[in-house]
Formats: sequence, C-alpha cells, structure tokens
Amino acid sequence: MKRLIYFCLLSLFFLPPVLFAQLDQLKNMSPDELKKKATEMGYSEEDYLKFQQLKQQTSEVKEKVDTVGVPKAPTLVTPPAPKAPEEYILPSFQGRDHAASLPAFGYNIFTYSPTTFEPSVNIPAPKNYVVGPGDEIVISLWGATQLVHKLTVAKDGSIYIPDVGLVPVNGLTLSALKARLFERLSKVYSSLNVDVKSQGGTSMDVSTGRLRSVKVYVLGEITKPGGYTLPSLSTAFTVLYYSGGPTLNGSLRKVKILRDGRTVSEIDVYNYLLKGDKSFDVNLEDGDIIFVPPAGKRVAAFGSILRPAIYELKDDETLRDLIKFSGNVTFNTYFQRVHVERIIPFDQRANYTENILNLDVSFNSINSLVTSIYKLEDGDVISFLSINKRPENRVDISGSVRKPGAYELTGSNMTVRDLVVKADSLFPNTFTDEALLIRTLPNEKKEAISFNLKNAMEGDPSDNLVLENRDDIRIYSIENFHPTRNVEILGEVNRPGKYSRYENMTLTDLMVLAGGVTEKAHMENIGISRLDTLNSDIYYKEYTVDLPNNYWEVKPENDFLLEDYDRVYVKIDTAKNFDNKVVALKGEVEFPGSYSLIKRGERLSDLITRANGFKNGAYKEGIYVNRFNSLFEKSEQSLLPDTIRLNLYNRPLLNKKVLSEFSNRIPIDWEAVEKDNNSINNIILQPGDEINVPKDPNIVYVMGEVGMPSNVPYKKGEGLSYYIKNAGGYTTLAAEDKEVVVLPNGKTWSRSGWFFIPDPPILSGSTVFVPTYIEQKSDAWPVIRDIITVVSTSTIVILTVLSLTHRLP
Repeated sequence: MKRLIYFCLLSLFFLPPVLFAQLDQLKNMSPDELKKKATEMGYSEEDYLKFQQLKQQTSEVKEKVDTVGVPKAPTLVTPPAPKAPEEYILPSFQGRDHAASLPAFGYNIFTYSPTTFEPSVNIPAPKNYVVGPGDEIVISLWGATQLVHKLTVAKDGSIYIPDVGLVPVNGLTLSALKARLFERLSKVYSSLNVDVKSQGGTSMDVSTGRLRSVKVYVLGEITKPGGYTLPSLSTAFTVLYYSGGPTLNGSLRKVKILRDGRTVSEIDVYNYLLKGDKSFDVNLEDGDIIFVPPAGKRVAAFGSILRPAIYELKDDETLRDLIKFSGNVTFNTYFQRVHVERIIPFDQRANYTENILNLDVSFNSINSLVTSIYKLEDGDVISFLSINKRPENRVDISGSVRKPGAYELTGSNMTVRDLVVKADSLFPNTFTDEALLIRTLPNEKKEAISFNLKNAMEGDPSDNLVLENRDDIRIYSIENFHPTRNVEILGEVNRPGKYSRYENMTLTDLMVLAGGVTEKAHMENIGISRLDTLNSDIYYKEYTVDLPNNYWEVKPENDFLLEDYDRVYVKIDTAKNFDNKVVALKGEVEFPGSYSLIKRGERLSDLITRANGFKNGAYKEGIYVNRFNSLFEKSEQSLLPDTIRLNLYNRPLLNKKVLSEFSNRIPIDWEAVEKDNNSINNIILQPGDEINVPKDPNIVYVMGEVGMPSNVPYKKGEGLSYYIKNAGGYTTLAAEDKEVVVLPNGKTWSRSGWFFIPDPPILSGSTVFVPTYIEQKSDAWPVIRDIITVVSTSTIVILTVLSLTHRLP
C-alpha cells in the first residue's frame, strides 16, 4: 500500500501540470472522449496513458484506504430468503382439484431486495433523460477557451451561465439541452464555431452531475402503498420493488403510470417476466402515480406443461396465450384433448342445476392446440393430459443373456432367436430345456407361453415363436433348476459354517475351504451326518472318517465324497489341551504369585507346599478361595420396588449387594486340612482360582442398622452384643436377633441355640450385618371409628325395637 501511495505522489510531480489541472473537467468523460480531447489539446498518447494509470491507481487507493488510512471492510449484501410457494396460494381456487396448491404466477419476483433494482449512479444519464429542477448540469469547454461550469437547474427550470445569462432548460432531453446550450454559448464564445484541429477552435461537452430526486406515489392493490422519494433515473419497476409489488389481489397485467391526470404508460409485468421486455417501463417524474388495479380474469393450468400455475389473462387472450405463459406443453402432452373445469358464469347459471361444467376441447394436431383461440372464463381450471406409457414396438428379454433389456420389435416376423442374438446370445450356464414368454393380451391380462430354448435357437418353428409388441422373454440359468446346495462343517476348524457344495467336492476340500483345522483337532472319527431321504423314521445316517494330519495330501479317490446337506463335525482332541491352567496365590505365603496347575486333581495343600508354606504373620483362620460364578452376578438385586416391599412387612431386609462380596468365597478350615489331608476343606483347585492368605486385621466390621457403622477393634472372647454396642447400638429400624455374621474366611457364623451353651467366638476379621426391619404401619383410628359406628347403630336399633314393643297392646 505504501508503495502505491508513493507512486501516486511521484506522478503528481512528473505529469504535465495542465493535464492534471483539468482532471475535474474530464472525470465524467468516457476513455475514448478523454483520449480524443487530450489529442486535441496537444498532449501525446504517452501523456494520456500516464494519466489513465494514475487515475486507476488513485481509484484503488481510495477504495482501500479511508480518510485516516484504515482499510475499509467490504460491504456484504445478504439477499433475503424467497417466500415459500404456499405464500402465493389463491383462496379463490381452494377446493378445486389440482388447482388448490398451484401458486399465482409472477408475484415471487417482488420478494427480492429492492436495492437489487436501484438505478446505477455510475453510468451517464441517457440522451433521452428529461432535465428538471434540482439536476446538476456540467458544461465543459476546452481548446481555445477552457472552462467548466457546474450549474443546478433552478425551481423555475432555468440555469444561469456566467457571461451568458439565464437559459430555460426544464423539460429538455440531454440531446436537446446540448443543442440549446451550444446555440447560446456560441454567441459569447465565437471559437465554438471554429474547427478545433485545423484552426484552434473550442470544443463543448454537456453532461449531468448529481441528479435530482422525485417523489412518486404507489396506490391500489399494492403491498406497501404510499409515497416514495427515489432518484430521478428510477422507473416504475424500481418503485414496484420498493413497495413490495402487487398483492395477490393486484393485477400484474395492467399497472398504470398516471401523470397530470392521464395515463402515460401501462405496464404488463408478464412481458418482463416471460420476454425480458421493459419497453413500457418509463422514467418517473415528480408527482407520478403508479396505480395497481385489482387482478382480472384468472385461470389455472396444470399437467403436462412446463410451468403449472394460476395465470391472469386479459379479455382478448385465449388458450394459446395461456400455453405461452405456461412455457408451452411438454413432450409427453396428449394433444388430442384438453379438459376444462369451469365455474358456470353468472349470466348462465339459470340454465343449469349445478355450478361446475366439465368440458373437453378436442384438437387434431399439436399445432391446432398451441394456436387455439378457445376462449377461457374466469376461474377455469385447464388440465393438460399426458400420453399413456404403453410402448408401440417393444420387446423385453431378461435372465441368462449377456445384454438383457428392452429392444425394438423390428418387423412382423421377429422371433425368439432373433431377440436372443440381439441380446448378445446366452451365457454358458443357461438352462436351455425351458424358457418362458409373457405375452400381454388385448384385455391387458398376461399369458405365459413356455418353449424349449434349445429348439428355438436351432430354428424349430414350434419353439422359435414369432414375437408381438410388449412380449417379455425370460431365460433362466441352470441354478434355477439345479441349485447349488450347502454343506456344513463344525467343530475344530478355523472358519466353521455353511459352504456351497461343488461338484465332486470331498471332505478334504471342505476342510481347506474352512481355513483348515485347529491345533486341537482330532483327525480320527470325523463325523459326517447325511440326510436319509428313504426312511421317514430316520433323519440322518452317520459316517466316520479317519484322515492323516497332512490331510491335504489325500488323493481324491481315497477321500470321502460329500453330498448335499452333509454336516461334518471335527472333534476336539482332549489330549491337546493348550489352555493355561493357572491359579493365583496371594497374601502371607513365602512365594505368592501365579502358579500353573501341575496335574489334574492338585489340592490346596499341594499349592501351599509349592509356595514354601506360610509366613509367620499368616492368619490361617481367614484363608479362603475366590472362585468366580456368573450365576451370582445374574441373581444380584437392587433396591426392591414398593410392590414387593409391601410383602416384606415384619421381616428383616438385607442388602444383597453388600453380601454379594462374599458370594464367590469358598471358606477354608485350615486346621481341618492339617489334621486330615483328605478333608473336604483341602479342595481340588480349578483354573482361575484365587487363594487368599490374609494377615490378622484385629478388627471386626459392623454395618447396617447401627448408630455408627464402623471398624470395631477385636477383643478376644467378646460376643456379638459387644461389637453392636461399640458401633453405636441398634437403630429404630434394626432387626434385632436377625444379625448376619460372616467369618473372615467367608463362613457364616451362627448362635449356639441353647441358653446354657455359649455362642461360638466371633473371630478377628469378621463382618457383622444388622438388617433393616420393615414394620407395617397400623391405622387404628379407622378401626375404632368403625366399631363405634356399629355399636351406636346397634344401640339405636335395640332401643327402637324396645320402644315399639312397649307400645303394642
């Protein structure tokens, strides 16, 4: 940017001073006029080119930099969204079939921003522009006399030229204005009459500067009626866009421009929309009135035309005009008939019982349709019908041919073989014993005709049928009649599943298709189940086959030949069990970690021995084995819904989620193991077991309905009440005497059950659960109220009976 400004400043010093002094006089001239005048003034073409370059660069600087040197942001104009077609639905056509959803034609053109149609201020005024008060007139003289006058037309329609005087110019076009000014100025500047080139005369140019504004009025059926102030170059179309255009009730065909009480022009918007013709669009003058009358006759056109819509017609316009407005008929129009639905005109309704006539207008050619002068009435709905889709000379072929599809029926003797040849003949897998011809009868029913395709291709007249219009030949492959069946392989193969059975397919072939066998496969006694189709009481026959480990080398003659629907099962070799048999040993042993089971039936004591026994801190009373059981996960329950809780009144409720932590534990009595190696506590280990040998925690865990669920320090010899008391005692919801105590190895503790026999000791690491007791609410008052009611009623009855008894004689 700095380099560009620097270049402009240099140009100010080096260009000829006289040329730059006249820049203001020449700024409104075209490039050709500037070049011509520069030559007449004695400047070279090089000087002219420098001036043009300076002018262009100065213009660029002006566009990019404002008065303080800050770049200007570009102005973005976002066009408004066009209205939906529903906005142009005419209420008067509602309830009419096919016409109710048609939009009124042409009104959507006025939905765009009016600034789109503003007159340009960057172009010179046309020669027929009429000068009026407020316009700026620029008079330029160069040559022997050099001057520039910028003069504004006064209210009386005149301009004052120094040394010349008042010159009336109101109502003159630019060309007439130039002639008048030349006449008046030549009387003062005689050099205007002298030839410029040869004798050094003076040239004159007349142009416009800033133009006046005009106040116009838009009335009638217009969206935004009122007065508008616009540039004097504005036309009727400009003000129509500013006012939003005619309403749906307004006419697009007879927009009037009124001036001094008379119509100066009548605009047909259809000419602009359909032809781009604006010849009737006039420049506006101050005080002009644009009047939009109500719409005239309207008809709806739909069907096989390019632009279905509702159109406004003038009184002398007919069906051919409607066709032109709608963009003409389409290629598939049925020209022989046009259907007209007509609301019976007012003056004819006395002749009919109902209100709507249905008329058919017939034509013998497309030309007679598009040139028809059939008169249409207001409210007519015209249906342009489409032709039917029945082909004239078509035959189809599908199936096992190289190029299926539709073909031309050539001549009256075209046969099946001719059509097959056109379709590039048959595929090798074609079933030639049978094919089908579907023929459409005159009553539109279908007839199936079978034939031998092989005989037809050999030219046998009985099968090489002569084709008719709309015949459909269907040719099938062998697969349709002899479909490929499946075989299935299961067990120790890499991709078990169903496979297509090919011809001469063997067991080895199927195993290869299935990706081969796994490393656990047992290659002896491979089971093959085959459907028994002879005996209804037997489903399958069973075969067994032995194959070597290199089964792929078996010769076909020594292999087992498969048949349709055979099911192959490759068994697992139990001796080839490669799964890891691992258990985990945690806690207070000499060598904790992951151990592989050495043999089947390895016991817990064997594993402890392999781990070099217990450490000194091992808490043997807390030894347990975790063994995962998925059934425990499925049986876990969350909080019970109210409908179930109602059935638990007066019963203890345990939190099963808390207790589920102990579900996978197998309690171990290690003292019993030490006494007897064959004890049931010396369990046989399984893969995935987790053996835990904890330290003594010296804590008893108390939770549930106690005042403060906590970890209570273990005290040898103390019973359950001691630990409940140290955890804050029971809450009001506690189910006393229903406690659940789990010993550290996962075994459940239970009371002795005898008053004189003490309870078993609670060990360190035990967990005490105090369940919730759900007490049923009692509502005594309704019961008392009912009792009082019954008693009082009974008393009244008794007294009444006694009273009546005493009154009896």
